[in-house]
Amino acid sequence: MADKPNTTQRIHVSPETAVRRLEDRDAGDRQTVRVAPGESAPSAESPPAMTSGYAVMEKIGDGGMGVVYLAKDRKLDRYVAIKRLNASALEDEALRRRFFREAEAIAALSHSNIVHVYALAEDKDGPYIAMEYVAGPADASPGKSPSRPFTLADRVHRDGPLPVGEAVSLLVKLCKAMQYAHKRGVIHRDLKPSNILLDAQSEPKIVDFGLAHRASATDQDLTVPGERMLSLGYGAPEQERDATQTDARSDVYGLGALLYFSLTSKNPRFFREKDIPEALRTAIEKALETDPQNRWPTVAEFADALLLVQAPSSIELPSAKTTWRCKWCDTINPVAVQYCGKCGWNGGEYCWECGTETRVGVQFCGACGADAREYERISQLLELLLRHREQKKFEYVVQHAGQVSGFVPVGARGQRTVDRIQRLSEESRRSIERRDFLRGAIDREFKQENYERVQSYIEEFRTLSDDLLFEDMYRGLPALVAERDLQRAREAVSRGNLDEAMQLTQHVLSDVRPGNRDALRISRQIKKRRLRLTLRNTGIILVSVFCLYLLSAAPAYRFLGGRASRVYVNLYRFVDYVHDATVLRGVLSRYAGMWGVDEMFTKEEPGSARR
Repeated sequence: MADKPNTTQRIHVSPETAVRRLEDRDAGDRQTVRVAPGESAPSAESPPAMTSGYAVMEKIGDGGMGVVYLAKDRKLDRYVAIKRLNASALEDEALRRRFFREAEAIAALSHSNIVHVYALAEDKDGPYIAMEYVAGPADASPGKSPSRPFTLADRVHRDGPLPVGEAVSLLVKLCKAMQYAHKRGVIHRDLKPSNILLDAQSEPKIVDFGLAHRASATDQDLTVPGERMLSLGYGAPEQERDATQTDARSDVYGLGALLYFSLTSKNPRFFREKDIPEALRTAIEKALETDPQNRWPTVAEFADALLLVQAPSSIELPSAKTTWRCKWCDTINPVAVQYCGKCGWNGGEYCWECGTETRVGVQFCGACGADAREYERISQLLELLLRHREQKKFEYVVQHAGQVSGFVPVGARGQRTVDRIQRLSEESRRSIERRDFLRGAIDREFKQENYERVQSYIEEFRTLSDDLLFEDMYRGLPALVAERDLQRAREAVSRGNLDEAMQLTQHVLSDVRPGNRDALRISRQIKKRRLRLTLRNTGIILVSVFCLYLLSAAPAYRFLGGRASRVYVNLYRFVDYVHDATVLRGVLSRYAGMWGVDEMFTKEEPGSARR
């Protein structure tokens, strides 16, 4: 196959599939072929040797599973790092599969602070990975070209602990890289100083994804329940107990351990609180919690805590107050100069407390004595708390609000800011308590089939949390309400309470499940039963009226004094007919005798007495 400009033909090896084509992430139109270990490539020829594409220069690393070489790509004329399995690892199928998984895990990522994979291939000596070569600073390996790799461990061991600002800045970059990896389902599980490479500009690169975990059944198979996978001091405690129980919080632990090492040059296995700067203690201690439930839930939240410490101040504090810095063009100007020599800004600022005009770089207000640096810090704290509240991160509000304790306001404006922070803290505590109550109340009400209250509680819970814990339950509520109300309607029908049953079915049809077949069927049954009841009751009423009509004839005749008027004869003509023509003759005669009017059925002309 003819080579295309800036393209390379490569053989990718995967333990899962025999032959399949994938899109190469690093070269737009390059084709790659994945071949299962032990099987031949689609070509009839044997796979080309690694040395046909790369010129190996020297060995630069050797570990328990693999060996790393510095090589040069013959076609693209760039330095690469070649990693391949050593002889003992080649015999272990599980290690071979982990090797492939490492390449696939990194290949799925494209981030400036994660080393890039160029190719995964196999020759007669086994599989190998060609990846980005990260050259360290020139002064770390004088006379070498390219410079040898330089790790975070090398940097700290050579120069000692990093300054706080530099350590925090480095960790924020690593946090963002791992946040990116986590979004793509990759957990590193082996973050340690020797796996952080620093390039010539001291930019970090995360390497060695040999213990990486991906959210797939394949990865579950590669991690045996009970297996321990960690570097002591840097691996999360749960990895020491059972590597299958790890998740993104394991990398939070590793990042916290890296920050501790960067600041102290000590292994976090021997953690001492006093070794950490006070401003970072809360963030690091929470990251290094033994129980994952007590750690920062995500890398992003750990990074937020570090950013609060890292937040720069616009207030300059020179050792001698002889200069001021322009906030627009960053030019340093003498204090005697009122306007910036480069952009013309007058260096004017206003006191955070009293509003008096002052100069940038002056820490204390000449009118009220307010500390500009402290006021700026407390203003940034308030903004952070408001952002956390909007994001429903109430625990962070409560935690960070404690930082206001060191601020001493000199006036009403500062005191209002303190009061507002304290109110935010109290409101957040109440929100946390209400959210915890709702979690339990939703489950209780759900078990009692109080679905309307469950719906109300879930909607309130949404205003207090972004947790999707109850979303499936919420979506299923209409069906549950319909099922419950229809069951209650059936029970009401069986009790004869048709009004209640009809009300329940109409509620289902109008508000819950319009057109529900069961509700329509029950509604028709109720209408039929109502019709039958109406007919029965009408019949009973008619029979009762008829009986009353028959029985009223004797009392009426007696009331008329035994004389049948024309009105009486016309009104009770039918009674005479019933007496003469039906089986009720004897009953009506005896009934007339009871009233003492035996003669009422004697035929006479209207107006004459009956005898």
